[in-house]
Amino acid sequence: MLRQIIQIALPVILPFIVYGLWLKWARAKAIREGHDVIPPWDKGPWLLLLGIGVAFAGAILIATALGTGASPDTIYHAPALKDGVVQPGYFEPKK
Repeated sequence: MLRQIIQIALPVILPFIVYGLWLKWARAKAIREGHDVIPPWDKGPWLLLLGIGVAFAGAILIATALGTGASPDTIYHAPALKDGVVQPGYFEPKK
C-alpha cells in the first residue's frame, strides 16, 4: 500500500501542495506590501496541476518498470509447496 501511495498518489498531489505553499507565500507578500489584489485560491490552474501530477506519476511508473526487476534472460520459478513448506519464488539464469 505504501508503494502505491509513494509511486502514484504523492506525485499527483505534489503539484497541488507546491501551488498551495506558493499561494500562501504570495498572499502573505501581497498583504505585507499592501496590495489590494490577493491571489485567489479558486482561480488556480487546477487542470494544469493535475496534468503535471499525472505526468510525474507516469514518469515514476515508467522509470520503475525500466529500472527494476530481473534481467530478461532469466527464468522465473514460482513459489512451490515442498514437504509442507512454501519455497519462495526465485529467478534462475538461462543455461
